Amino acid sequence: MLPYFKNKQSEIIIYKEFLDKNNVVIDKTNKVFLDLILNILNYLGTENPEKLDDLCEYNIMTMHEQFEEVIYGNVVNEKVQAVLLTFFLRIAKEMDIKYQVIKNEDLSKLYSMMTSKDFKYPSYIGTQKNFALEKMPQNIKRMLYFK
Repeated sequence: MLPYFKNKQSEIIIYKEFLDKNNVVIDKTNKVFLDLILNILNYLGTENPEKLDDLCEYNIMTMHEQFEEVIYGNVVNEKVQAVLLTFFLRIAKEMDIKYQVIKNEDLSKLYSMMTSKDFKYPSYIGTQKNFALEKMPQNIKRMLYFK
């Protein structure tokens, strides 16, 4: 796999700072998700990039374009945050499948919250959530088998 995070980490941190300064928090739940997003962006922007490439391999291959549109787009609306939440949920699920543990506290918390029956999401997040939980595990296992 080609290196992915090494050349993007500075842009991830720049976007994280932009989101932190320009977000619009409307309630407690939105604030909780925003804090998780900011923490996970910080993790992706500072963790060993080779480690991240391995941890997130499947999602880099399948969702890197949407992630890059966010970090290079300087937009902070609800749709952008939904893309980030989806990308992060999928990273957490990939870690869970590959290593039987989610190797970041914020990703683990996000995964628990998003898989909880207590939270309701717009349909575009729900569809991706269902894909991550139902279809993605087989895809990742197949990818690992053919490596």
